[in-house]
Amino acid sequence: MSSAETPIEHKAQLLLSDPAALANYSHKTWSHLPRAEVDAMQLVGLKQRFAAFRDRIPMLKKLADAQGVHKVEQFEDVVPLLFEHTMYKSYPPSLLEKHNFTQINRWLGKLVIPEIAEQVVAADVSACRGLDDWFATMDKAVPALKLSHTSGTSGTVSFLPHSVREYEKVLTVNKMFVWNMTGPDTPQPELHTAFPYFRSGFLSHLRANDFIVQVLLPDEAHFRAAYPARLSSDVLHLGAKVRAAHARGTLDRLEISPELMAKKKAFEQLQADMPKHLETFFERIAQELSGKRVFIYATWNLLHNMAKAGLARGLEGVFAANSHISTSGGAKGMVQPEGWVEDILRFTGAKALHESYAMSEVLGAHRRCEHGHYHLAPTVIPYLLDPETSKPLPRTGRVTGRAAFYDLNTETRWGGFISGDEITIEWDKPCACGRPSRYVVGPIQRYSEKNGGDDKITCAASESAHREAMDFLNTLEG
Repeated sequence: MSSAETPIEHKAQLLLSDPAALANYSHKTWSHLPRAEVDAMQLVGLKQRFAAFRDRIPMLKKLADAQGVHKVEQFEDVVPLLFEHTMYKSYPPSLLEKHNFTQINRWLGKLVIPEIAEQVVAADVSACRGLDDWFATMDKAVPALKLSHTSGTSGTVSFLPHSVREYEKVLTVNKMFVWNMTGPDTPQPELHTAFPYFRSGFLSHLRANDFIVQVLLPDEAHFRAAYPARLSSDVLHLGAKVRAAHARGTLDRLEISPELMAKKKAFEQLQADMPKHLETFFERIAQELSGKRVFIYATWNLLHNMAKAGLARGLEGVFAANSHISTSGGAKGMVQPEGWVEDILRFTGAKALHESYAMSEVLGAHRRCEHGHYHLAPTVIPYLLDPETSKPLPRTGRVTGRAAFYDLNTETRWGGFISGDEITIEWDKPCACGRPSRYVVGPIQRYSEKNGGDDKITCAASESAHREAMDFLNTLEG
């Protein structure tokens, strides 16, 4: 700590730059940071992030200028500057259809800091004929950035500019729980991963696999995937477009290029080969990982499908009891069958399934305690907004509203994000589990599910300010 820093300023700096070090690499310390101290660190961190980004991220500057926001004194000051969840898919869809990734890069450059934007705009992506080409090219051209995309269930994918450093910070926090760390000298366990999906891909939850190997495992040989291939983003996007066109009744007007049709046929062949891959996967698990400590992180349906397939093969209690099996993301509109958690535990042999509330746009997991509450991570500032006006709701009592967050992990983009979720936060009453953090209670629901598929956000920024900012983002000349 420098002589000019206060203790809270020093801790806030650790929260931003090395959050695991703030907790001295102890998961118990991380889970029991005093509430008042977290509030103070978060406000200092928010002020620092705003000061650093306000005039350097073009989209944020445009919105802040229009709203007259020049400094942050309290949490609510940034509410008019929170980006709604459509922001990262607001590029003109025709650019993707025409493979105009040069213009998409110009769009993306307005959402990140200048050091990254310069590399993004300078990248030669003119030869890219699809998403797979583009992501691979960008990995080489901008090595500090790990672009990813969402599943695009609406037919349009979001592009998320997370940095390598951001992934490393989040996985190091996760390591405290997976390794059951009590301090910096906790020895590295002989840990393996059995991943019931593709080894790699540009989909957001596959992007983390490389960092799981880097941060959590001894080496690549300790990561076993059901499908060793890379998941094609082009094929995923095509599937999303087909579903959206089918819902609109415009499937007959959907055009598919010869290159994409070839990828589609290759994917269909991969699907045909999946039973063979699965058989090999379960043979390896039974032979190589029996009784060993594993870490598996996947969506609930992938975990459950793996468990059902394993149980059908007579495999039970496969891994060590201290294995760490975790999931996040909720039901995603699917009905979770009765007994799915028990199936996973019976197959894996783990003592517990670790659940969390998380989303691709916000790095940081809100872990579920034994009382069923999701405890809000210290690196994420929560907000509840009025679903009709997006104005901030009181940060006291038990309140239900639209979930919004400021992600303090972000170092290359503005971390303010309005989600599509309705949640209830308990701001005051301590949880019976003993953790001092604020927490989410009750069900988490998508507004689109409540409203029959529609979820139009009324931005907290004035309508004209938000419209001007969106027009600015999508003006791509020059």
